[in-house]
Amino acid sequence: MHRIFGDILLREQTFEQISVVVQGPVQNYQGRTHHEEGITQRCLESIRTHLPGAKIILSTWPDQDLSGLVYDQLVISQDPGTNSVAELPQFPKNYNRQLVSTQAGLAQVTTPYAIKLRSDNFIIGNEFVGIQQNYPKSESEQKVFTEKVVINSNLFRRTSHGRTVLMSPSDFFYFGTTEDLKKIWQQPLIEDQPIAEEMSKAMNSASTTSCTLEAEQFYCQIWLKALNPSTKVMQHRFDYTKKDIIAWERFLASNIIIADPETMGLGLRKISKRKLKRANEFSHIDWLKLYKKYCDCSITIAKDYQQWSLEIRRAFKLPLSNLSSRFKHK
Repeated sequence: MHRIFGDILLREQTFEQISVVVQGPVQNYQGRTHHEEGITQRCLESIRTHLPGAKIILSTWPDQDLSGLVYDQLVISQDPGTNSVAELPQFPKNYNRQLVSTQAGLAQVTTPYAIKLRSDNFIIGNEFVGIQQNYPKSESEQKVFTEKVVINSNLFRRTSHGRTVLMSPSDFFYFGTTEDLKKIWQQPLIEDQPIAEEMSKAMNSASTTSCTLEAEQFYCQIWLKALNPSTKVMQHRFDYTKKDIIAWERFLASNIIIADPETMGLGLRKISKRKLKRANEFSHIDWLKLYKKYCDCSITIAKDYQQWSLEIRRAFKLPLSNLSSRFKHK
């Protein structure tokens, strides 16, 4: 059924079965000054251009200037502000904001498929629709979603300071079934989070020389723990074993598709762009190698100059970064 749906979308270029939740502020405010002028208008217009027929749900905060913005449905939520839980000072300060605006938008979705898109990004194509349907195989014991969820590779960390990191996906773009996106984003606020105390204790017990968790690792651990209560709670950025690395790779291969922005149809804000891909990020080919290893050994991975260049840079840069980090955190 879903394979047929994907074929129809690509052939007829009709996207009525997709809703796009554009979440976040539409302008700068105190403490947040990197929102590009007009970026949300560009975001909304890009959806009309590249996803004709898709429903646009703008989920934002009160007192935002909405002039010139075109959408199908507006959702206004009370801004929870930065996290102010005194006993959890190490938690990412905008965790509640990310949850509230995303949840409020997804709650209004009635279509089978949805996109979670930050209000400071935009789309430049619709290739992610086909990509989402192209890799259907999974390890049955690893599968937690009804279909794979497409996440962009930009800021989807593979390494940090030259060392492997786990559970650090980007928060820019998610595309999949509405049911699956809700599994990721329908989590309690930080003060109501059932594993908050466990995470706080784990993080506080980490050595002072350890690298703290990335914000994305914090988010990801919460929804992974909700999906699988046996998920390990990490003390710090590199708190894992070889067994944990394999478990994360198998999860990615069976549940996620990591796609490169320029080939999936995602446009990036200026501060996220780089002339060369960051050496610490996943690429689509990195993910394809995991998919081939764990799910479908029959696929062919084409040779790619950009991937070759990326791996050459990694071979030189990552060991130096690792060495520098170990000296710094002695």
